[in-house]
Amino acid sequence: MRFLLLIVICLAPFGSLAAAQAELDDLEQGAIAAAVDVAEKSVVQIRTIGGIDQLEGQTLAQGPTTGLIISAEGLIVSSAFNFAQQPTSILVRLPDGKQRAARIVGRDDNRMLVLLQVETFDELPAAEPADLASIRPGNWAIALGRSFNPEEVSVSVGVVSALRRMHGRAIQTDVNVSATNYGGPLIDLQGRVMGILVPMAPQSPGAAEANVTAGSEFYDSGIGFAIPLVDVLAVVDRWVDEQDLHRGLLGIGLKPGNPHSTAPIVANVWPRAPAAIAGWRAGDRIVAVNGVEIATQTDLRFQTMPHYAGDKLQVTLRRGAGAKAKRIETEVTLAKELPPFLHPFLGVLPERPENGNEADVSPADAANDKPADDTAENEVTDESAGKQADGEEIEGLAIRAIWPGSPADDAGLRRGDRLLRIGDKEIDSVEQALAELNGKSPGDSLQLAARRAGEELKLQVALAELPKNVLEAADLGAGDDAKVDGELGDPTLQTLKLPEMSQTARYLQPPSGPSAPGLLVWLGEGKSETAEAMAAQWQRTCVRDRLVLLMPEPADAGGWTNDDMEYLARLLQTAGSRWQIDPRRIVVAGQGKGGQLAYALALRGRKLIRGVAAVDSPLPRTLEVPENNPNERLAILAIETQNSPLAPLIRKDLQKFADAGYPVTQIVRRGEEKGDATLDGATRAKLGRWIDGLDRF
Repeated sequence: MRFLLLIVICLAPFGSLAAAQAELDDLEQGAIAAAVDVAEKSVVQIRTIGGIDQLEGQTLAQGPTTGLIISAEGLIVSSAFNFAQQPTSILVRLPDGKQRAARIVGRDDNRMLVLLQVETFDELPAAEPADLASIRPGNWAIALGRSFNPEEVSVSVGVVSALRRMHGRAIQTDVNVSATNYGGPLIDLQGRVMGILVPMAPQSPGAAEANVTAGSEFYDSGIGFAIPLVDVLAVVDRWVDEQDLHRGLLGIGLKPGNPHSTAPIVANVWPRAPAAIAGWRAGDRIVAVNGVEIATQTDLRFQTMPHYAGDKLQVTLRRGAGAKAKRIETEVTLAKELPPFLHPFLGVLPERPENGNEADVSPADAANDKPADDTAENEVTDESAGKQADGEEIEGLAIRAIWPGSPADDAGLRRGDRLLRIGDKEIDSVEQALAELNGKSPGDSLQLAARRAGEELKLQVALAELPKNVLEAADLGAGDDAKVDGELGDPTLQTLKLPEMSQTARYLQPPSGPSAPGLLVWLGEGKSETAEAMAAQWQRTCVRDRLVLLMPEPADAGGWTNDDMEYLARLLQTAGSRWQIDPRRIVVAGQGKGGQLAYALALRGRKLIRGVAAVDSPLPRTLEVPENNPNERLAILAIETQNSPLAPLIRKDLQKFADAGYPVTQIVRRGEEKGDATLDGATRAKLGRWIDGLDRF
């Protein structure tokens, strides 16, 4: 309409341009008003009563919100954001002014919606859906809400910005959408409903549960999302029957890389997950889903994320490379949740790689994964294969120690043996061993092959869970005490400052050696005198176990806060590249507030951090514990002072970690809680040995 009128304007005499423009504006306003008149009879005001005030630290919106009638029998759909507070009562004001009680029929945590039922004897005016095929970017879009003034709807006008956003689940619009309009319709110029307005933000590929408030920070920003009404109506009968609809999960991890250019190659498969049941293996390349060709990880998410738990997908895999590659057709039934992942344990502590000779994700690269090469998708880099004196490669992975009482110990493996195969997979590196074990579960039986003094051994083992105990120094193959004594002296503290950061970190660095050092970041007071005391206490451990002790200071003299997170993340990256840190021995630790921030930092940086040690520190109350992940081997150590008043709360938090699949170790120390960062000698020694054993598998 506007295009034709513009042609008329161009052909009209110049003096009539202003009048033509005014006429065009009137026509636009009339078209918008007519569309609103058609749609507003299906828009209702919703009031919620009771419930919580905050969710994960965010204050929840209060007051009336919006919903949309989708059936004459009284079904109403709204945004899950409006019900995050878990209200005890719900009242709906219908367009005719009548107020009715409503109940929640079910929730959709994949599209962030809630389905309500109001009790009514009258037929209600259900919204008319727009045909999704007729919607184009650039089309008019009108957002409606019915909140503070129930007699009339609020109106905001814009255009459709894009289709199939949020991995195929939403329409994007530049309409300004306020929080009270969430749950209202996005309509076209005919008054048909294109979608239901919701806040949305991209979900982590590994996340099993979405935050219903995610994306609400975009309100009134010109970035809005609407779930197509036709998609809602397509599942409404199922929604009523099942009550809750959940995002469907495959149970796989993908090789790291830019998702828009990296091929979807399976890095690991959750035991007992849908992909495992369907027979998927690490190294498989996903070729097609329901007949749609898949080239990148983003393509895969577009084809899987719109689906719900219980949906069946036909997935084509390519297994192997070159002439030996074969296509495999599989059927996968998506799950609503995955069983907690428990890392299976063999009981091997591998020889440590030489400095700078480790192929795992380094601290410097952890946040900057490069795209994987599709032509080399089945190749694995050998990062720690041994060499003879003449430089010739020695097959297998060298063992520096065996965990006492472990499956490897029971099978007869010894220090100095070389692990050749796990199952039928040849092992030349820790990375290969972990990839093979990540597809197993505690209790699974498998065959090992090892070499001892030129003889190949074949052994049968039953895998265990990762242990919770801390080994003695002798069991870890610790360094020679006499040699350590010869390298001790007055500890020399040095300082590290980051560009454009006001804070200073002090560190104690071990003498240079053949293997990459570990890293302990201690979130203490940051004062120079405290750092000097800690350096004196930790020097022997740092020298013996090749450990860098890094002691940053908080920005606020009052102690650590969430505002320090960016600084600490950058500090970890800098430390990793500066000292070529062993990626399997990176630990953050602290006491009190420092311990709480250590928990937050470790859970946020699980790709990089391998351990968190907290002294007399419960979890921050707003921090949720994510599920354990095969590729993110984070271990938990809680140091608790005997008779601490925080002990019940700390133990309850540790149970959350255990329930999510994390290995949890607890140390109880005698004495009184101290405000400084010093630890008694016995506790400090246990912490050092715990760190030294983190590269176990």
